Amino acid sequence: MVHVNWGLHPLEGIVLAGIMFALYYWVIRLRCRALMAQAFIYVAVLAVTLCTFTTLSVTVEADQPTYIHQTAMQVTPQHPSAMGEVADTPMQQNVALSPDAPRKDFSFLQRHDLLIWLYAAGVLAVMVGFVVQIIWYRRLRKESTLETEEGDVEVFTSSCSTPFSFFNSVFLPSVLDGDVRRYALIHEKCHIRHRHFFKLCLMLLLVALLWFNPFVWMFFSEMKMQQELEVDMDVLAEGIDRRKYQMSLLQVCVQNSRWMMVQSAFGSKSLKQRIIFMNKSIKRTPSYARLAACLLGLAIFSATAMGVRAQISFTVAHHPLEGCWTMDFTRPASTNMEQYPPFRQYAFYNHDTFFTPHFSSRDGMNFFFGFSGEEVVMRHDTLVNAHGEALVYRFVSDNTFQCDWKKSSTDNSLAQGEVITDQWSRATPPTEILKAFQLACDAGQQKRHSFDGVWQQEPSDNGGKANSFLLVNGNLMMGIDYYPDPDSKIYRYSGGGISTEITVNNDTIKAKLMKATIVMQGKDYAVMRTDGTDETTFRLNRIPMPPHIQRMLATTKIIAR
Repeated sequence: MVHVNWGLHPLEGIVLAGIMFALYYWVIRLRCRALMAQAFIYVAVLAVTLCTFTTLSVTVEADQPTYIHQTAMQVTPQHPSAMGEVADTPMQQNVALSPDAPRKDFSFLQRHDLLIWLYAAGVLAVMVGFVVQIIWYRRLRKESTLETEEGDVEVFTSSCSTPFSFFNSVFLPSVLDGDVRRYALIHEKCHIRHRHFFKLCLMLLLVALLWFNPFVWMFFSEMKMQQELEVDMDVLAEGIDRRKYQMSLLQVCVQNSRWMMVQSAFGSKSLKQRIIFMNKSIKRTPSYARLAACLLGLAIFSATAMGVRAQISFTVAHHPLEGCWTMDFTRPASTNMEQYPPFRQYAFYNHDTFFTPHFSSRDGMNFFFGFSGEEVVMRHDTLVNAHGEALVYRFVSDNTFQCDWKKSSTDNSLAQGEVITDQWSRATPPTEILKAFQLACDAGQQKRHSFDGVWQQEPSDNGGKANSFLLVNGNLMMGIDYYPDPDSKIYRYSGGGISTEITVNNDTIKAKLMKATIVMQGKDYAVMRTDGTDETTFRLNRIPMPPHIQRMLATTKIIAR
């Protein structure tokens, strides 16, 4: 799947335009028929425009779910555009090609607001110049004398120094007469018949968008010359003597008193090239061959430029378990009686990670605990490595499945090795729960106050063996304790608390629901004191987000499809 991302990439556009102009200059210019040369110029400028303003995001889907080792690939979770829409938006987990860091979009417009205004000013300046020319044209038209009106073409006698056409009007200097005047009139009518004015206006729009690219301006100048070459050949095709026509061009080729970007002039500055071209014999077949070769080169260079900057990601095929589920009941084999959990339990599955948070409420505080794991492989009816063992599941319906698993040695509530059957139904968790997880996942990415980030407790004498973390992001504080399994990449989470009522006062932050007060003692150091009957003090150190916590929380972004 291919997506287009918009941005401004001027350097890539300038390089591609330079290569395309060199290709045009050495292969097509004055060696190919004028209409074919114009076609190449249009295609080249359009390719430069796409390269300058777009970046491709390519998502490649594998045929089968595949084990992906996290040290070899970078997991890049997608971020929802709005937290309030999380529960309604399908998510996928992509794997970026770079092992060290995800590709970045080097769009100038995304990094510097000043460049946005500078770019907009350039576009505006070009368009204002065009409007000024329209105003000048309308004034000249009022001051000129209408000589004849042939269909849609109006012929004016004016004070201009050189014959030219603008829109559907032809302006002839009053000093011209005889054959020169006749040749000029035929020439300008050919411009109108080929709709060169409208083609130049379209080209000018692209020039306005790419005003900073010097090669685009050169292409614009070449487009005007190629239009003159096309019309010159049309005039000669009407039986006019070549030598007399060329002498008439020399007679009126004077410096224009006014230069207009979208006018077609009888005596243009490219007179030398026009005379050379008229004296050449350009064959149709070689012209097609040159155009085809240049278009092939354009396609290769454009594809290379877009491919180098493309953001490529991989996603494995959709698995039936992928998404979010909630437990209906559990049934131990020893009793075969359905037992309903006293708290809400969810399970989030992705291709190579899973997370099973359990929710309860105590004193207004939400607690979650459960399992999370990596190196998970989903094959057919088995989820390998879940909870350290293979989890066998079977679907009861499209949105309900049952799974069998064996009791672990750490669980003393059941007999060792007893088979447990759980039933799960596809679910959409409450928006506030997902919002809390995702705010915690993004802790420290955009600091709104000095406390935002990830904090780790220093070892203390309280006897706990868990690694304890605090994730702070805006008005959210989340506490996580986890116990890693030394034999697998499975993590048991417990004791987590969520507080969405935070008060910040200078260097002190209070979390009401977690009954904790944190005091900053430096940029990356703080002290936390828990309130209540059993007051405890901990030292905290700011650290980067642990990868396994990042992946665990990001798994909750896989919403049921």
